[in-house]
Formats: sequence, structure tokens, C-alpha cells
Amino acid sequence: MRDDLPTPSVPLGWLPEAGLFRLVAPRAEAVWLVERAHPDDVTSERVTPARHRRAPGMLYWEISQRAPLRYYRYRVRQGDELCDVADPRSHQVARQWQLGHPAWSVAQPDTFDWGGDARPALPLAELVALELHVRDFTAHPSSAVRHPGTYLGLAELARDRIAGLGAVRDLGVNAVELLPVTAGTIFEPVAPHNPTGINHWGYMPSFWMAASERYASSAVGAQADQWVGVRPDGGFDDPGNELRAAIKALHAQGLAVLVDLVFNHVSLHDDNPLARLDPGTWRVRNRDGSLRNKSGCGNDVDGRDPVMRQLIVDSAVHWLRSYRVDGIRLDLGEILDDRCLGELRDACRAAYRRCLLIAEPWSLGGYRPERLAELGFAVWDDRFRNAVRGAHPTRQKGWLFGRADAHVPREALPGLVASVSRSLGGLLPGSHAALHYLESHDDHTLGDVLRLGSGEVAEGAQVSPEAVEALSPANLRRARLAAAVLLLSRGPVMVAQGQEWARAKVQRGAANLGPLDGNTYCRDDASNHLDWQARERQPELVDTYRRLIALRRDWLPELLHQSAPPMLLAADRLWAFGYTGATRRGPIAALFNGDQEADAWFELPGGPWWVLYGGDDAHIVPTPGGVAVQLRAVGAAVLWCG
Repeated sequence: MRDDLPTPSVPLGWLPEAGLFRLVAPRAEAVWLVERAHPDDVTSERVTPARHRRAPGMLYWEISQRAPLRYYRYRVRQGDELCDVADPRSHQVARQWQLGHPAWSVAQPDTFDWGGDARPALPLAELVALELHVRDFTAHPSSAVRHPGTYLGLAELARDRIAGLGAVRDLGVNAVELLPVTAGTIFEPVAPHNPTGINHWGYMPSFWMAASERYASSAVGAQADQWVGVRPDGGFDDPGNELRAAIKALHAQGLAVLVDLVFNHVSLHDDNPLARLDPGTWRVRNRDGSLRNKSGCGNDVDGRDPVMRQLIVDSAVHWLRSYRVDGIRLDLGEILDDRCLGELRDACRAAYRRCLLIAEPWSLGGYRPERLAELGFAVWDDRFRNAVRGAHPTRQKGWLFGRADAHVPREALPGLVASVSRSLGGLLPGSHAALHYLESHDDHTLGDVLRLGSGEVAEGAQVSPEAVEALSPANLRRARLAAAVLLLSRGPVMVAQGQEWARAKVQRGAANLGPLDGNTYCRDDASNHLDWQARERQPELVDTYRRLIALRRDWLPELLHQSAPPMLLAADRLWAFGYTGATRRGPIAALFNGDQEADAWFELPGGPWWVLYGGDDAHIVPTPGGVAVQLRAVGAAVLWCG
């Protein structure tokens, strides 16, 4: 493939102002526009042939239709095959509630009223995002919302308890990051790797510009073969408008909204137009012609192809403009090439200059955070996660257990926390490149890592959620220390849904028993749905997160933004470290002791020093040149000199 081909500038898809429909189908011998007033109304069908057009670096098919019917597809003849496909650039799509998801594109303008909406002006360095799944967030009865498991429920404040959005406000985070909300495969064939036949997390995309119908109010109680959102009279209720209403409501609460966009592969489990029309260059091929699979999802999108690059960039911009999101997170961003990522970055910043750009810097092809960071993306810092908690809860434990992960030396952790330099373990100089996290939708929860890593729950053991919910005193201390090292790290931060109460994910089976589950992508059940009553039963840990987030917000902004690195602090114990830096209120010192048994001692110059956080863990002793701080084992403290 030629990498020097320009990205096409001709707009594609349905262009209502011009009265045109445009489709790129390189293998097509003929194309027709098929329209209906209702997806099932064959009598209203209208078929119009397309004309072949040429633009610099691209051939496409075009139909002029200024008064289209509401639903449309393209009929494409490719050799002996005649297939009907929806528009890969659909802004709205009507899909059937069944395996395969037959789809019609919707020719209906976006008319949402954004009046009064104000995006939060959130600097990347101050980001504290809560990663959440729209359905999991309110599907459990304990959420006490009127529209559980939906876009509407996401932005709804329960009246009689702190749950859902109310819990987000109570926690104090300044952003939410939504797991994929683009239209994708919901139903998959039942297989050994997916015994439920559900793709619950949403990482199997079909239409990158359209909102998923799964979380729309029209999908509640959907029946097999139902066209979700399609009314009997042919009208269409765009699920995107309910998502827009939720985003607007979240903005009104001062919360930025980020969305997880999956451009690295396309679904193989539905009638995906990109897969059907692929000329052989839209997805990466191995030398034998088979589809490359660095994504682990069956195929990898090739951003070097000009048409795919244009679609990827346009889709990202669409979410910033039409949905007014404040940032994007690229799933497995490492798969996309530098040119595609660079054009996406520039287009996003042109569309919204405060756009927050985050990328996952790995795939099955490797882990390359420096490359993504140099391209201008904050990257998920797996080295931070592995250094703190370990890459595996029993075989590769981390600092929280007084161990060093095999791939991250103990000496690297202070630099990762303080983001000081590559040589000291930080990703890149400055505090913006590495997004710190300890838990995400993928893998075990942080609470389950503690349960398994401490040996209090054995791998594969059959347990009930109620039996393992409460942390032991030792694990509660580890959980509080983990919260401190995460929320006092320099750089953007992400917390996973339920992390603040050490949520357990139990794969429930007979008698409500099952193992702790680290891969719940196919489970639309209580293993994923948030039980907000469990939050109420862990007040000490919830309060720890609340206090640390408030401290970060009120005391650390200058320290987070400074390009000059803070000074790292050593202690008399191998597993203890800290840092100190200047703020407008005076010097701040953050101290951490991961030693499982022994207290650690730190020396701080000057004074007087006051404890802002961790008063039960820290004891200050005056010295001739300042103070000595005795920090309890598995403890953390923040001190202020003023």
C-alpha cells in the first residue's frame, strides 16, 4: 500500500444540504440507493442507481436525492454477489434486536438542542476520570433511578440515596469516561470463549458515528426481531439524542465526558458494511492474505488506507462536534499508524481545542507508550499499574504486597508516581504523558487483586459476593494506600466504577456462588452491575477516595502542572518513598510506605510541617534542620510546610 496517498477531502455519506448520498465501494460493479418509509415496508421501496465519480486519490458512487425516504441502504453488486449494506458513515442507524443485527441507515437530521450547554474547561493534568459502563452503572435495583441501565439513567439523580450520578458528585471526580457507546455487536454466537452470547462491554464496533441503541429507552424490554427505535408510523427515535441529553446533564454537573472509541478493528459478528465492502486494503492482511489480528478481535483496521483514515478522523471529530464530548480514548491505539494518529490528533484539536486525547498504547503486537506520547496522546500507564499492584494477583505481585513486578523494578516506582524522567521510571518528562490507573473494566478489580494476592481468596474458589465483600483490616490498609499513591501521582488519573468500595466481581452460578472473575466482557448480570448498597457498607474506603480527590483538587494543581519535576524523597526502608514540591500555599510532601511490617522514616527540611492527610499514619519529630516523619507500615501521608 502506498503511504503517500492524501487523505480524501470529498465528504462522504448522506449529505442532506447537498441532497447527495456518497459511498466508497472499490470492488463494486454497480451500486443502487434503496429507500423505505419503514424498514419492513417493502411497498414503499424506492431504488435509484448510483453514478461513478472520481476525486483526487479516490473513486466513489453518488446518488442525488433531495427528498429521501427515512430509511436507506446501498445495494452493491460485487462480482457474483449482490448485497445490501447500511451506510458505514451512518449518524443514526436502525438495527434489529437479534444475532447479526440487520441494519438500515436513517436519513434524519440531528436536531438536538444544546442551548445552555457549557463544556468544563478541564486541563489534562488535573483529570480524575471515573470509567463506567452505561448499563452497569444503574442496572442494579439499588441505583433507585427511574430509567435503569440507560442513557437517561446515567444522568439521573436518585431521590433517596447516593447512587449513580449522585455518587459521582459525592466522590468528587471531574470527568466520566464511557465504555464504548457506538453502535456495535450486542449478540454474538455462543462459543467456549463467550458462553452467554453477549458482548457486554461494547468493544465490537459496527458504526463508528452512530450511538448504540442498547442503552436507549426504546431498547428496554426489546423483543426478538424488533427494530429498536422505529415507531409504527416509520418515525425513528434516535438513541443519540438520549445520549446527548445525558452528556448535557453531566456537563451541567461540572463533569467532562470522554468516550472510548474503537477504531482498531470492526465487528465480525454482524452485517458490517466495512467488512463487506473491504477491497483488501481497509483491514491489514498477512502475507498469506489472512486478516492480521493484533487486536485479538479477528482483524485490524489499516489506517494507512486513505479512505479508512478519513473515516477514522471524521468519526472522532463527529463525537466532538455532534455529541460535544470533551475527549476521546483510543482503544488499542498502538495498532493505528503514526500518520493516522497525527491527523486524528490535529483534527480533534481543530474541532475542540481543549480536547483530551488518551490512547491505550499496546496491542498483541507490543507495548509502545513512548510512541503514542510523542504523538500527543496521554497513554494508559500499565507500568504504573503493574508496579503498584502487580501484573497478576498471585504470580506477579507488586509494591502493595512488598514485592516488585518482574517487568518493573522497585526503583522505578517513585519516578512513575512523580512523573519525573524516563531514567527514573517515569514515562516522559512532565506530568501529562502518563495516565495513572490501578483498575479498569478489563482484568480483576483492584479489590479482587487484594483478595487473591493476600491469599484470603484462592484462585477459582467458589465464593459468594457477600462473603468476600468486606476487606480484611490488612487489605483495607492496602486499598487505602493504593488510593493514595494513585490520586497523589502527578498526571491524569482514572478510577474504575466501584473501585472506591473495592468492588468484587463474582461469576455467579448455582447457589449464587462462583469464582472471582477477571474477564466479564460477556456478562450482563450482577457480576458487572453496580450494587450501590455495597458502597454504603464500605464508608471508610469511600471516604478515603473522597478526601484524596478533594486534596488533589484543592492543594495540588500547581504541582500537577509544573514542568519542573518534584524532588524525590528516600526513606530508611526499601519499599518507602515520597516526593516534595512547591505550591502557592507552600511546600507539599507526599510520603508512601509499602513495607508490610516496618515503619519508615523520612527527613524533611525546614518547617513547621503539618499533616493534611494520614494523621493516623504519620508522626512528626522535630530535628535541628527540620523534621523526621515516622510513617506507619502500609501507610501514606501528605504534609504541608507553612
